[in-house]
Parts: sequence; C-alpha cells; structure tokens
Amino acid sequence: MSSRVNSVNHCKRILSFILCTVLMLCTACGKASNGLMQNASPSTSALGFYVYDGEKVSQSFAFDSHITRNILDKLDAVRAVEAKDWSLADITLPIYGLEIGAKDGWSIFVAWSNGTWITQTGAAYRFDFDFAKLEQDYPWSDKREFSFFSVLPCARLLAQDESGWSSALLTPVSEPNPPDGVSMTLVSWDKDEVTVTIANDSGAEWSYGEHYVLQVLLSGVWYDVPAVPGNWAFNDIAYIILDGGRQDKTYHLGMYGDLPAGTYRLVSSELSVSAAVS
Repeated sequence: MSSRVNSVNHCKRILSFILCTVLMLCTACGKASNGLMQNASPSTSALGFYVYDGEKVSQSFAFDSHITRNILDKLDAVRAVEAKDWSLADITLPIYGLEIGAKDGWSIFVAWSNGTWITQTGAAYRFDFDFAKLEQDYPWSDKREFSFFSVLPCARLLAQDESGWSSALLTPVSEPNPPDGVSMTLVSWDKDEVTVTIANDSGAEWSYGEHYVLQVLLSGVWYDVPAVPGNWAFNDIAYIILDGGRQDKTYHLGMYGDLPAGTYRLVSSELSVSAAVS
C-alpha cells in the first residue's frame, strides 16, 4: 500500500513538473500574437514609417534589423479584433502607414487611423496602439516629405469604397503643361489599358518615358488616383520621336485595379488624354 501511495505521489510530482515547465515555456515563448505582420522579413528589408497630417506625407525608415524586430514584436503583441463595421467615415488625422518586405519577396503595406489597422487586402482590425510614441521612441532615418496622399501605404483603400471615390483625402492636381508642338490624342480607353497617339511637331526630336499618373474628376476638380497596394515600378527607358513623327503608345492600368465609374485623365510627360469610364 505504501509503495502504491509513493508511486502515485511520484506521478503527481512528475505531472506537476511537466505542467510548471509548460507554463514557464508559455510565459517565455508563447506571447499572444495577432499574426498581422508574421510574414515580415526584418533581416532583409527596412521598415518604412509614414505619417499623413492632412497636408503632406512624411516617410522615414528603420534600417537596423534588431530595431525593426523590436518594433514588430510590439505590434505583434497588440490585440487585434476584426472591425467589420469600419468605414471611411471613421478616419481621423493623423494617418500612419507601414511598409516592409515580406518573406516571399513582395511587401506588406499597412495603414492605421483612429484605432483601426487596415491591411493591404482591405481587412480592418481594432488596434489600440500609440503610433505617435512609436515615431518618437525610435531612430528613424532618411526622412522625406511628399505632397501627394497617394504615396501613403494603402492610400487607395482609404479613398475609395463601395460608393466610389471620397475626395476628403485625395490630393487635387494642377493642369498639365504640355510642351509646345507636342500633342497626345486618345485612340482607345479600355478597362485595363489606354492607347494614345503622340505627335511631335515641335521642330526638334522629343522624348518621353514609361511613367504616367492617373487622375479622376470629382465635382469639377482633378485629383490624383492612388494605385492599389503593391510593388509598382516603371521601366527607366526613353522613347524618341523625331520632328514630324507620330508614335502610338499603350499604357497598362493594372496598378490601378478596378476603377469606379467616372471621368479619368492619364498624364505622361505633361501630355494628357481623358475619358468617361463606366
């Protein structure tokens, strides 16, 4: 009988030891994780930090992987609850943004406003975090400022919803200033591409590149259209048109995704064409 009691007590001690070990491991390693930045790769990418104050977007970076890892750990520990009722009406200033390379080689884009975290897929989460303190507590580098709201990560998701565009955050733009003797005329405007003809009657050869922007007309004002979140870039190439020459050019609109119905303008090298898109 004594042997059985000793055996039972021994088993209890073993179970108690295992339980304590598990609890210790959970305390040390099993921190709550929201998983929102789990695919970030701080060892291979800088962390971009953005702030929009209603007039300009500031951009700065954390290049040290240890600092970036620390920031990600702080963000990862915040409780995130899906905000299914979130809308553009909930946005307040300032708006913060984050960008970092992911393990798959692409990038993760995030926006935050008024206690809500917005992912690049459009999902929204209640996320109680002090981004102003985050800006103050870490050594951000290479600060730049931009006048266009569209450079903020997830800007597109903050300016368009099911009802169409919201001009509250979009940046108004000035009229293009085309060069003398050079013109652009519209050939076709389809859902995914715009084809134009560029004519050079300037008296000299003229060159242009791949870069273009898209603008939308709202209540008589043209606004800059943000691209959908992604790693977008233009080929650095120059096309030359001799004096008296004509050249067709097709611009692909994939970076702008599905556009709400409206009047749009494509601008490249101060030349432009516009069309009503349904």
